Amino acid sequence: MLAAFLLGAIAGAAAMFCAGFLYLRHNLIVSYEFPGITADDFDDAFGNAMPEDSGWRATREACSLPLPSDGRAVYNWKLCNRTHARGLMDDPDRGLVLPALVPCTVSVTDDPRTGSAVVSRLNTALLGVIYGGNARRVLRSGIAPEQDALISLLADGIRKEKAQRKETEP
Repeated sequence: MLAAFLLGAIAGAAAMFCAGFLYLRHNLIVSYEFPGITADDFDDAFGNAMPEDSGWRATREACSLPLPSDGRAVYNWKLCNRTHARGLMDDPDRGLVLPALVPCTVSVTDDPRTGSAVVSRLNTALLGVIYGGNARRVLRSGIAPEQDALISLLADGIRKEKAQRKETEP
């Protein structure tokens, strides 16, 4: 009877580990596709249209990784917010290691099948749940929703600009 209990406990732990691994594999990175917008459009928007009053600073990062074999561009941007970074660094339990999550990288490329921009980033809300405590508040309630709002704001601005250009074209 003890052997059956131990076997069941081991099988249950293995199943939980596998399920957790698969969950993280599919949810650790979030991606958004923006039809009608290209990676170049987003690259220009990050560089020129970041709202100054947002508290966020965007800087383009040179990446030493090779380009994809199909030649499409990949842009990496760091979206930094000093207030949120301080919140992670002031964590009494993990303030020495959590700054590794800051700044937050946003990657932009084009889907080779559709030509639409794909914006990807770490799922900071999920990381907040994993780390808990102060990190949960900063990552889940601060960084994640604000990054999503900034990306949506940039996409809306790009769409408006493209619509205005279409109206003025002969």
